[in-house]
Amino acid sequence: MRPSWAAITYLSGCLGIPIHELVREAQPGWERLTADLHLAAGDWQRAVDRYTQLIDASSSGTDLALLRRGRAEALCRLERPREALPDAAAAYEVLIQVGQQADAAYAGYWLAYAHFQLNNADEARALLHQLLAEVRAGLAVQADFKLRVLIALAMVESWAGHHDRALTLLEEGRVMSDEMDDRRRASFLQSLAVSYAQTGDHEGALRAGTEAMTLFEAADAEQAASSLRNSLALTYLQLGNLQRATEMAAEARDRSTRSSDQGLLAHVAETEAQIALAAGDHAAVKERIAEALNLARSTQNTHAESSALLTMARSERQSGHPAQAEKTYRQAVDLLRTSGPRPRLAEALREWADLLVSRKRHAEAVDLLQEALRA
Repeated sequence: MRPSWAAITYLSGCLGIPIHELVREAQPGWERLTADLHLAAGDWQRAVDRYTQLIDASSSGTDLALLRRGRAEALCRLERPREALPDAAAAYEVLIQVGQQADAAYAGYWLAYAHFQLNNADEARALLHQLLAEVRAGLAVQADFKLRVLIALAMVESWAGHHDRALTLLEEGRVMSDEMDDRRRASFLQSLAVSYAQTGDHEGALRAGTEAMTLFEAADAEQAASSLRNSLALTYLQLGNLQRATEMAAEARDRSTRSSDQGLLAHVAETEAQIALAAGDHAAVKERIAEALNLARSTQNTHAESSALLTMARSERQSGHPAQAEKTYRQAVDLLRTSGPRPRLAEALREWADLLVSRKRHAEAVDLLQEALRA
């Protein structure tokens, strides 16, 4: 049984021993929790830094594997998959060996995510199918994990052009999504936990921090639900069902607006622009793209920014403004050359080359097509 903080304070005074000496055993748990809190709060670079400090001081074994799993997630979210891959792979292998199947599944998810970011779609697909099979067989995991796996697998299938498969996975996931608490209370509890730690109250820090983690996980489930609806909108759009695409995009906008998720809202605005483009409403495309670019740049969301630029270029070309379309394609390609993803770069280069061919600039088009092949 653990003593209360009041009891520890009383004993500290009676014994003349500093409080931090009496609660020393709580500090490693707090150090690990602060890294997890930075990760859950979206402060990914600080999470990487804290995990790295702990990894450097950790011996091999399960604890090290869990730390490497956390760092892998943070690196994936920072779009640094080459650094994330060895962490995720090592964590996945160790956690399987020691029989921690749920923790191994979480590591496997980020291993698949890193492979997807590196355009290793076959590896990502195989891992995600394996994880989905384990969850369906009864693996005890977090409530939203199956939903996250379904969304990730649908992204892989959609990227490969298998939109029917993606839609089936997303429709399965849609019935699972529930509204959960937002991040504001979690952020408050995180700040409270840090304050407790700074004053030496590690028991209070662990208590508030653990509660914050629960709320952050709930917020992630809400984000997953919003992301799911945006993915459904894009899938319905690919299948030519503009009505359902519009409905799903509207739901995604409503959820991401309520949760103040500016990064996801950038993707939603861009999805709405794609729907408007399919409907031939170029004025609406311009309006939605302006919103998407503003949100993407303010949140440093290069994926949403590059996608928005491509949609804008397509609209400009279709509406009879090839010179402006060429400038926008150039912006998109410049961004994609530095930030990826490589398949989207190849797609943009091919479309730009096609535009140049239509303007009788064949030599320049050939150069772009050669770069597209390398990409």
